[in-house]
Amino acid sequence: MNKVILIPSILILKLSALRKMLAGIFFLFFFLIPISNAFAQTWINIELEQTEYDDATDKTCLKETGEPLNGNYAIKFNGFQTNFEPFTDGFKNGEAKVYRHKKLAEKGTYLNNLKEGIWFYYKEDGTIRKRVIYKKGKTEPFGDRRLRWERSSKK
Repeated sequence: MNKVILIPSILILKLSALRKMLAGIFFLFFFLIPISNAFAQTWINIELEQTEYDDATDKTCLKETGEPLNGNYAIKFNGFQTNFEPFTDGFKNGEAKVYRHKKLAEKGTYLNNLKEGIWFYYKEDGTIRKRVIYKKGKTEPFGDRRLRWERSSKK
């Protein structure tokens, strides 16, 4: 009698484990994946010639409509360089990346069209060439020297 009771309890344990695994798969495919896609950035591909810079307002606009850029734009320059830049009402705002020959060349943050924080500049092999600290678009006088000293002390 004990053996008969053990077999159904083992089956019940295996079925509950299978049910938990199926619930996890269900959660992954029907909840997490759609949420992750909602946060995925999409980029609007345009050529530099399709944009114009308005000196009076400091905004980047579409040439065709005159509307300020809004959203994430991949702006192609001369076929060799692409700038991935987020725009809000014509101003660069957020993390930007510059690719030359399909390799990351620069990475940093813009705040109202001005470079802000640490910007990384990369060599062709992907290693960091230099780091520069910006505040309101200008290099920090002591920060840049400190980072240069940091690089030279690692040699």
